[in-house]
Amino acid sequence: MAMIYVPKSIPKLTWKSVKTYNWSFVVALAVLNVAGIPAALAQTPLPSAIPDPGLNKTPKPSQPPSDPDYIIPPRVAPNDEISAFTTTFTLNDIPISHLTQWQVSGVQAFADTTNSDMVWDGTFKLHAEVIESLSRTNIYRVDQRGSYLQLRTVPLERRVTTTTTQPQTMTGLEIQMSLTGVCFLPNAPRDQQCTYMPGLVIDRNSIDPDLFVPTRVFQTSQVGDILAPETLAFMELPGFQGGTASQPIGLDFYFPNSGTFPGNSQSQRSTIDRQEEIDLTIAGTFSRVRQVVKANDTQAVLGRTIHGFTLFWDDENRWLNTVIQAGAQLLPDFIPDLEGSENPANTRINRNLFFAANNTRLPSSSFTIYSAGLGRAESLTPNIRSLREIPGASYHSLWLGLSPVMDRNFEEDRIFYRATGPQLAINGGGEGGEDADHNVQLLSAVNQDIFSTDNIQNFYAQVYISFLRQDVNFNRQSVYREQRRYYPHLSLTGNWTRSQDIFRYYTGVIASETVKVYLGADYTFNTTDGWSFRGGGVGYLNPDRDYYSQIFGNVSKRFRLGNNGNLILSSFFNYAIDRETRIGDVVSISPASELALSGRLNWGIFSLGLTNYFGDILPNSYDDRLLIEFAVRPVNNITLSGYIAPIDKTSSRSVYGSSINWRLKNQPNSPTLSASWQHQEYDYGNDIFGNSLLVTDNIFTILFRVGSSPNPFPR
Repeated sequence: MAMIYVPKSIPKLTWKSVKTYNWSFVVALAVLNVAGIPAALAQTPLPSAIPDPGLNKTPKPSQPPSDPDYIIPPRVAPNDEISAFTTTFTLNDIPISHLTQWQVSGVQAFADTTNSDMVWDGTFKLHAEVIESLSRTNIYRVDQRGSYLQLRTVPLERRVTTTTTQPQTMTGLEIQMSLTGVCFLPNAPRDQQCTYMPGLVIDRNSIDPDLFVPTRVFQTSQVGDILAPETLAFMELPGFQGGTASQPIGLDFYFPNSGTFPGNSQSQRSTIDRQEEIDLTIAGTFSRVRQVVKANDTQAVLGRTIHGFTLFWDDENRWLNTVIQAGAQLLPDFIPDLEGSENPANTRINRNLFFAANNTRLPSSSFTIYSAGLGRAESLTPNIRSLREIPGASYHSLWLGLSPVMDRNFEEDRIFYRATGPQLAINGGGEGGEDADHNVQLLSAVNQDIFSTDNIQNFYAQVYISFLRQDVNFNRQSVYREQRRYYPHLSLTGNWTRSQDIFRYYTGVIASETVKVYLGADYTFNTTDGWSFRGGGVGYLNPDRDYYSQIFGNVSKRFRLGNNGNLILSSFFNYAIDRETRIGDVVSISPASELALSGRLNWGIFSLGLTNYFGDILPNSYDDRLLIEFAVRPVNNITLSGYIAPIDKTSSRSVYGSSINWRLKNQPNSPTLSASWQHQEYDYGNDIFGNSLLVTDNIFTILFRVGSSPNPFPR
């Protein structure tokens, strides 16, 4: 309950009288965690009696108000007299209150396989004030206004380059031949020697350095060309002679790559290399927020409005997004209506009203352009003694913003060879003429003409062949690319929040190149004896790998183990119905469904958790995985934690890791430094030899966070 007492006549009205009984900071932040809100409420005992805050005594005489419409005219309330619980909300994924001055965080990861700049996020208050008043019609009003600047880095593009290297043996062939003899073609002089094989020479400088194949062939002569005497004399030298520099003739073919087969003399094992690059861009957001709370004698209403304008350093939809955001700045603030009464205002405002406002479903990783909503709840009365007697609250809103849509593709694979050893050759052949001691036979077929040593007089032939062999590495390089673009997103959402359960609905449309329409709902129920249930589903038209239809649910039970411990047993599932399985023309199935059982023991400063994921039960499911987590808090501001997965069959897995979190003081904005390490594995299956293709990496992450005021969410 949030209780604010206002007598009929008050010399000074503030919200300092707000009382929160046994309400920890974690619970106060639970307004941002839908699943955690009812549990927090269920564990919060109600006071047996409402204490007197000291404002009901007869006030001292004061000057009559100058404004006849107000008992207490509008005035700025001191920050320390306003309950932060009533002013807390989420602004672009960052929780803030009227006490927030600024907060900055940064994350830097170091890894062999990943290259990324620092990710940082900053929120800065430009102006904030809370104005309170009490009208002649007994309407108590609190008007919270603020303007904020947010600067952050967001992912723009992600590229993952994998290069598989397979040892192979490359075979090749070198063919060198020539055939000359007495000219007998028409119009040819009979006393001359002619060539009967076309002059074709592979340019060895044109061998492709990646594929080891020729790309250019020269024609040096034609069949029937008359040969000069010096050319004939030169060709009779030992070894293949392809004519002279002034008159080249014959065939000189060189094919270093006529085929390959796996393995070579150096290795029978393939290797794989993975490199990930993440490009970031800067996003700057200016936001104006306003929250108006009104209370009469029986109920309270809440109107919340946010105007935001975001500019990206790199934005392919800059003009469309800019025009929409500029127009949205003209949309009005949402001021709720509430009828006055002759009875005094009841300022024991139902805490569920603020829970409901913060239980609204906001698209993640998105930027608000315009948000307007109305909440309503019956106020509390002194005779309430149990959770079930606390009235529920409702909140319904419209949200317009920019949400990311991913464009994924595989670039065309690049294949190439790299020599790892010298080229070896087995040579054979010979040359000679009619008077040679050995029999020389050669046939040349050119178009439809056939020339043979059997029908050419005074012939001279050269025939040399070399079989080539070389150790090489065959490399296949694949590039996977993700590009993030922001598109307008309109959503209608609402919820009914009670002390032990929440029902939410949401529908919307994302105006990307392929328009996405969705409709969903979820329900959460918690009991006072530690049971928690949650279930829901969402359906999409034109789903992709990020926005897809799914059904989800979980159930948990908390067992108290004295005053210093508890045991939590839970089960949860998520069934991804129609997640996209293709990236372009490539079938790429990425699991999204899961079914798991979990248990966690919390005892004093120690915590131990065990979670088992069951694979192959739900379609498109994660593989089997067993996760063990443990943590210890030796002092209030230091936490040591770690995990290990002795069973993990997923293709991308973190097998073990640890972290340390140190906070200077036990307050949300106290300077915080966190360091973590995780051992990551990427499994690409087996190579042709049956060996595992596994990439391992150690990822070190440093996070810092600092802000002011030290605690913008006091109890």
